[in-house]
Amino acid sequence: MRFPLPADRFQPLLVSDEDRIDLQRLSESFIHEAIEEYTDFRSTDGGILDKERWKVVKVRGDVTSYRDLHMIDLERSRSAPKERVGSGYIIASTKLHGVLTTGTIDGEFNDMAFGLINGDTEMLKIKSSYTNDKIADAKVLAAITEPTPTEPVQGTYLKWGVSIGVPVLLRTIVRPRDFVYLESIGILKTTSGERLGYSLMHSLQIPTIRELTEYQIVRANASICVLFRQKTSGKIELYVKGFVDAMGDIHQSVAVPSTADALMSYSKIVHCGQMKKLNWLVKTRKTVILDHGNDCIVCTNAPSRPKSCQVCSNTMCSRCSVSKKLSFLSPTTRRVFRRSLIFCVRCLLTALKADALEIAAEELVRHNPFDFYEASTNSTPSSKMVSPSSTTAPDATSEFFG
Repeated sequence: MRFPLPADRFQPLLVSDEDRIDLQRLSESFIHEAIEEYTDFRSTDGGILDKERWKVVKVRGDVTSYRDLHMIDLERSRSAPKERVGSGYIIASTKLHGVLTTGTIDGEFNDMAFGLINGDTEMLKIKSSYTNDKIADAKVLAAITEPTPTEPVQGTYLKWGVSIGVPVLLRTIVRPRDFVYLESIGILKTTSGERLGYSLMHSLQIPTIRELTEYQIVRANASICVLFRQKTSGKIELYVKGFVDAMGDIHQSVAVPSTADALMSYSKIVHCGQMKKLNWLVKTRKTVILDHGNDCIVCTNAPSRPKSCQVCSNTMCSRCSVSKKLSFLSPTTRRVFRRSLIFCVRCLLTALKADALEIAAEELVRHNPFDFYEASTNSTPSSKMVSPSSTTAPDATSEFFG
């Protein structure tokens, strides 16, 4: 099966004002309930999980995913048509898998918050390319609430996405799963004044968003809430709790690790935010261009094999250069393609130190909100710089998905 699917796979989704209010209230109820569980986890349990209930599934760095063994009883009983998840219900096939992912990751709070922003189908693709979350196709169906320049990290949306999260060798025998879901992101302040970021994904049944049986895609269900805070300078604490029902005959030995992988992909959100800041710097080139002649702009030594920085155009040596793979949007196909660009460490540090939320606010006030990510087709193959403002169109092999 080839993705993306035809653009007209769904009819336009109209959401009434009453439904918008109900959906916003639903997202708030899930988020507040998740915060209560997280508060109990931190204070009552001190971050120590009950080994009788939680079994380690996967460990990646300082982040660990656990399976909720209490869900096994549901699988064996095959008696309940629904499983209560928070304040609402998710339709279950009696194979509901509960997974909890906790730990710390390197990074800054604002970078992670910036990485979460994906209120348009285009930005959803950019985010997916940076986090490698195994989403093969996706679409923003409707915006319920949207961000503002004063609150750039907030929004509630209805979305659809197809996951190919199973191991490559199983993709010929395990059908893709798609989800229709409510997503909400934002930043709250606790009673102690601490910032707490969140991201909610909760499956909904929307009659007009039909199941795509003709493509052999299985409609699955999920309810996932991500919470994060700045634990110490350069360290973020991550708390992700999810319930996933893959539907159909997929064994837990495949479903649980795939769910754990999906939850662990949130640990890459910081990287997404950092790379988006590089997108911004490549486009705006907000660094000083210094004239050091043929010497390296960083160490001032004469390089044996000189290179040119993507941002400031200055000469640099191999030791003072860094290659980063950035994602761009094709202005014609709207597909995402990736390209390796070379930066001097001076410009790289400029991007990494930039305030991500200021950049997020700047995106919202620009005439073209995708300005930092779009490539143009008006350059020639001999162009020295390969940037969004001066790059040739990508070939098919470099495209990510569209």
